[in-house]
Amino acid sequence: MKLERRDFLKYIGTSTFLTTLPIDGAVSNKALPDEQKLHQDYQSNNKGTEYYFIGNGLITGALQTSASPESGTHCGLLVMSPEHFGRKISTYLYHPERGLQNSRPYLVYDRRSYSPEFSSSKVSWDYPENVPTLVVQWQAGDCSVREELVCPSNDPVIIRTITITNNSQKAIEPSITALLYPNLMFFDEYSVDRTRGTLTADGYQTLRLFSSRDAAAGDRHLSIALGSVAPGGSASLTLALTLDYSRESFEKKGLDSMMAETRKRWASVATMETGHKGLDHLFRVSTSGIRTAVARSGKTDGSIWQYNLEWVRDQSMVAAAAAMAGQTEIGAAILRRILTRSVDETGRTVDASRHRPPETMELDQNGALLSALSAHWLWSGSDAILRDHWSKIKNVADYVLQPIFMDASVGLVKNSREFWERDPGFGVKEGFENTYQLWNIVGLEKASEMASAMGDPAAARRWNEASRQMKKSFIGHPRFSLVDNGHFIKRRLSTGEVQRTFEPPSRASMPKGMPLNVESVSYCDPDAANVLPIALEVVDPRGSLSLKTLESVEELWNQRWNSGGYARYHVSSEPDSPGPWPFATLFIARAYHEAGNHEKVWRALQWLLDVQGGAAGAWLEYYGERPTPPLPPVGIVVWTWAELITFFVHHLLGVRPSSQTLTIRPRLLTGLEKVAARIPVRGRLLSLNLVPDTKGQWASVNGKRVSLKNQSLNLPLPQEDLIVEMHVRV
Repeated sequence: MKLERRDFLKYIGTSTFLTTLPIDGAVSNKALPDEQKLHQDYQSNNKGTEYYFIGNGLITGALQTSASPESGTHCGLLVMSPEHFGRKISTYLYHPERGLQNSRPYLVYDRRSYSPEFSSSKVSWDYPENVPTLVVQWQAGDCSVREELVCPSNDPVIIRTITITNNSQKAIEPSITALLYPNLMFFDEYSVDRTRGTLTADGYQTLRLFSSRDAAAGDRHLSIALGSVAPGGSASLTLALTLDYSRESFEKKGLDSMMAETRKRWASVATMETGHKGLDHLFRVSTSGIRTAVARSGKTDGSIWQYNLEWVRDQSMVAAAAAMAGQTEIGAAILRRILTRSVDETGRTVDASRHRPPETMELDQNGALLSALSAHWLWSGSDAILRDHWSKIKNVADYVLQPIFMDASVGLVKNSREFWERDPGFGVKEGFENTYQLWNIVGLEKASEMASAMGDPAAARRWNEASRQMKKSFIGHPRFSLVDNGHFIKRRLSTGEVQRTFEPPSRASMPKGMPLNVESVSYCDPDAANVLPIALEVVDPRGSLSLKTLESVEELWNQRWNSGGYARYHVSSEPDSPGPWPFATLFIARAYHEAGNHEKVWRALQWLLDVQGGAAGAWLEYYGERPTPPLPPVGIVVWTWAELITFFVHHLLGVRPSSQTLTIRPRLLTGLEKVAARIPVRGRLLSLNLVPDTKGQWASVNGKRVSLKNQSLNLPLPQEDLIVEMHVRV
């Protein structure tokens, strides 16, 4: 049975789960006295656990930090291929009895061995020459240890450099022990090159571990002597862990060459410095995060270790953000994969790696994909994807206009599924979903612009008219608009009534103890996605409709908890446990930013920094209890990184290329004294300096002073690198 993001919630009572997933057995980790327990590293969301991701689309690593042994192995390393999805238990260095314990190097001296302990170690990000680098600093008796982990841009290898400093009053002779205990489910053949000190594990793929120094090789470990280290002295070594990459290939290319490529690559990626360490951190981890999570083929798990499935919606958001971050190669790979594998010839999109019948299609995905294609085209300056796939792109745009979805008398689309993937089994009735209109209003307008550029005027007119009519009805139709009592609502029925509650056919079929299982009334509104028309400026962000909508969603902050963050919707209709969602919180932060409510924006961003995952910069899908079975473990959602990049580049910096011009319309947050950013646009580099100024508005472009209009600068598309300074009001 294939489990989808929401479908699995409806099967808790079926015999399939009752006979295959013991409720009090190994899955819940509550083993009987004589039953073997799963290692604590199995769980993805243990209290206090964070994950620092590095990778390059060829190999993915995640350094796990854990506040206590009960929560997991501190500084354990998870290794994966981004081309193969899996759970934590199927990562390549996970051992069934030892978890990630053997993935750590050990310092040995004076007959004792040491490894990082939470209380005496510090894990942080560093960016030498813009290269994302993990730094682990820890104490080992009288020695201090510094580890630096980095992933070269173009080679499937994780480099770990270890430096030992002797802080004692006597010379020592330390050594490093590095182990290769691969996952027994995937690697079943082992070999040792004792002459060269190389460990190899073969099976599903091939792992190799070797050192820059001479190493004594055992069956599963390397012992690397560092020689005599005098008091105050230091010694270093470098470990390489490769995936399907021979030591001969590694040494032929050379680490220096690899790192030169890596520095060049990251020099071409967007950067931003605000003077606020937290904001700079959020941006940096997001640009590195999407590189880590997206395979070179464009394959992207909707939630790492959780779903092991693909969504056009999620991937479209990541592709658009990649374009804004100067990582157009990532966006191109995603979009080409979507158009070849996730869209059929009729224009149907997949969610959860499958096509659905029309009544439960996620109709926002077509518009989101069109918007992402436009973003890639405008930011990269390349129409290659449009030319290569134009016939299918036309079908994507026309798909939602079919009579089965489009009510021609109204100009809106309808079916029986909603944005967060609930369907009739959860109480969704046939009707008009807010986001299904919104994303197609935006997407069809973008498609019209692309059609004009592609020399297809008939399609351009058709889609522009459909977008225009949809927007008119969306906001102002006397019977079917998605506005009620002065604010946006989630859903109207095909009769024109507002769907105010969800009543599932069988509450007993919902997961036990969850609101949709136990509550008598389950409300549809408010919904965090109701603010997206504000964030996307489909309506005036500072108008009455926007302000009343934002007021309505405030109920979602701390709705049934006190740790901060917004729920995705009213938790009484939640088939999962109540809790805040990071990317839903960012929907609302983006809308508040356009509305000019900086206090609410800062609150949301600070919550992201403070919540579990904030230090590492990798956020769980949501923060709440995760009852099992039948729910999968909570994973790291890639979409959150895309939302952060979009917030910073599109909203705060306000960099917005069109087919004819480059508009820069910044909206600085209060408290920022200056912002300096380097943003690649169409193969050119925009160096942007923003200064808050209460006295006036002005700008200079390559040293020449120019005027602003409504704090906005409109320039021709760049033909050369630009240096822009703007003095703007906050």
